[in-house]
Amino acid sequence: MKSTSLVRRATVAVLAIESLCALGMASVAIWHERETRLHALDEMLQGRSDSLIGAVQDAEDPEDNVKIDREEFSPGKGEEFAVYNGDGRLFGASEGDVSAAGLGPSDAFHSITTHGHRYRVLQRNALRIIDRDETGGRGLRRPITVVYAVRSDHVWHEVLEATRFYLLLSLASVCLTALVLVLLARRLLRPLNELASAASSIEPSALAFSPPPSALGTSELRPLADALAQMVARVRRAFEAERRFVSDAAHELKTAVAVVRSTIQVLGMRTRSAQEYLGGLERILEDNQRIEELVSRMLTLARFEEKVAGSLTEADLGDETATAVRNLVSYAEWRGISLNFTEDPGVKVQMDPEAIQALVSNLVMNALQHSSRGSEVRVSVRSNGHGPAKATLEVQDFGTGISPENLSHVFERFFREDPSRSRDTGGAGLGLSICKSIVENAGGSIEIRSEQGRGTTVTALIV
Repeated sequence: MKSTSLVRRATVAVLAIESLCALGMASVAIWHERETRLHALDEMLQGRSDSLIGAVQDAEDPEDNVKIDREEFSPGKGEEFAVYNGDGRLFGASEGDVSAAGLGPSDAFHSITTHGHRYRVLQRNALRIIDRDETGGRGLRRPITVVYAVRSDHVWHEVLEATRFYLLLSLASVCLTALVLVLLARRLLRPLNELASAASSIEPSALAFSPPPSALGTSELRPLADALAQMVARVRRAFEAERRFVSDAAHELKTAVAVVRSTIQVLGMRTRSAQEYLGGLERILEDNQRIEELVSRMLTLARFEEKVAGSLTEADLGDETATAVRNLVSYAEWRGISLNFTEDPGVKVQMDPEAIQALVSNLVMNALQHSSRGSEVRVSVRSNGHGPAKATLEVQDFGTGISPENLSHVFERFFREDPSRSRDTGGAGLGLSICKSIVENAGGSIEIRSEQGRGTTVTALIV
């Protein structure tokens, strides 16, 4: 998979946005520059046309209505004009000819191109009132049309120069921004790089992680740094638990194998009778059964720990619990213990039926083994409605109980409060560990309450 750089992508995005903004601002600035210069040119055109209208006088020849007094008006460089009388006859114009090309909308500005040059043109309709002696001083109305044009090439040249300036300024701004972004990104990403470096130094042989101060001092990185520290702590605890499990399992298996070997060695020390050999073989078989039970429980624990929540199915907690309890009734009667079961009907949970029966069997068997003859073990299944935990499974006995100092260790693998009982009861200290794995794998929780001499209650909250 091709890797991408978030810094590069962010830098490109910022530069693209800035470039678009710069182009937009440059376009607005260029438009404003053009409009400003054209407005100034139009103001000049308006003033020049007023001067031209003021230079129009009555002609000496009565047949000529008006004429232009050249002494009062002379066009500037790059300026041209044409003046028409009322019937459209041209009676005055500059040396250039804009009479035909310059005609356009009346009383309006427009632009034309002629002879390779651009012109800004104003065409105005005016009324010249002239006093003549022969009319007794009565004003004569002389309508005229004035066309005044000014070369506008320099305006477009100035606009292009402004365009070039704005574009160069925008380019310099983008380049400066890119440089600042690169330097700033390196500085801003330094805590992240230090955090990554610290995380990469984690080794299986030394599961320790100390977040760098720069990451802890950055509000955006502190949650990640804390999460990494917590994850490493959980992994370390898991590794330690696995190492303890392997060590305890090896110790248990070594002890069991040593017992079998010692029995065989004792049998072989001298010649024995057939009855003695038969008794020795029976003890070996019992020890072998304990080894088989230990391995079976270890495999059961591993199997339930490997299951994921997605593999769970819906099951009736009451029905599966009742089945497990029925399977242990004979054992309870043999030990002289009353085994009672109560339930709320129709309690559905997301658990494998096999897991429910294993959970109930381990809890009830543990209760029976720690109860005295004539006592009682109670098993109940209750519905919790629609809360986070849909059901409660509770197993209560009135046996010897558990000491307070050992209560926090009962769910640990291979833990036995009284190690000497293991040979009599067959316990390997894995029953409650299996129960804890089953319940937590289904998303629930399990807790234990006990008082020495008064009994123990184990409560599993199941979703």
